[in-house]
Amino acid sequence: MTFRDHVLHSAAFPPSGRGSAVRPDDPAGSGLARRSGTLVDRLIHYGLIVFGSVLAAVGLELFLRPNGVATGGIAGASIIAAHLTEMQLSLVLFLFNLPFLLGRKAANRRQALRMLLPVALIALFTHYLHPVPAVSDDPLAAALGGGTFLGIGIGLILRQGNFDELAASAPLRPAFRRFDAGAAIFAANLAILLLAGFVFGANQAIYSIIAHVLAYFMLEAGYTGMSPVKRLRVRSAVLSRLREASERELRVRWTGADDGVTAIVDVYRGDVKPLRELLAALDPDVEIEGVRYDRARRLRPFV
Repeated sequence: MTFRDHVLHSAAFPPSGRGSAVRPDDPAGSGLARRSGTLVDRLIHYGLIVFGSVLAAVGLELFLRPNGVATGGIAGASIIAAHLTEMQLSLVLFLFNLPFLLGRKAANRRQALRMLLPVALIALFTHYLHPVPAVSDDPLAAALGGGTFLGIGIGLILRQGNFDELAASAPLRPAFRRFDAGAAIFAANLAILLLAGFVFGANQAIYSIIAHVLAYFMLEAGYTGMSPVKRLRVRSAVLSRLREASERELRVRWTGADDGVTAIVDVYRGDVKPLRELLAALDPDVEIEGVRYDRARRLRPFV
């Protein structure tokens, strides 16, 4: 087997994680091996949620709030509200997230309870960091540090599960399928940044924009795990034609679905835009959407 064949085989059949490890004395993959793997996976899962919450709290309480720098989303709105009301940021942040928890339908209350954990952790760590002096009094350093810590922290949390509404605590959600949702979020973030300029001053508004943009890109980095590969879901009536053309022109890997019109495509991030343009040129009605990281975990290079 050549090196290229080995890489392709490893990518098509990636090594399983600890959760699926099989011991020689446990050939069925059950029992002690599976239980141990599940325990380790859960520890890693909740450990990353706690770590992400700490990073987000550090960005909010040790960088952004003391320097009057706000991002978009609930995080920025909470910083402004805490400044105007002189309430602790932790309390305001928790209260502002409550509508997203209480507004769930009965069928989704379990997910709301899952969301409560990272929201409560961020509020808790923010509360305990409140007496700690700011890391820097320079607003530019605060914008850079706060945007980085907040973005990576929220990205790590989102990476661990379906915490959709928690993205409101971040400056921007990584992707939206429909323009109206993206436009609404953009308008809300713009309003928050303008309000931050009115409350903290025009100069601080510039630093708030820097923090907002940086937090967005850091959120994407934390959310995707810096994987060089992005996974897309493609729907088209001429799927086979799209597959043949893309495999001929780009570095992609297709996985078909049973319905014949849906497929999963793994593509290098640098080829995402050319792939979208190619598919749209061949089929103007094609539907392309990103797949959440929890459904595309640990994607490896495949060529």
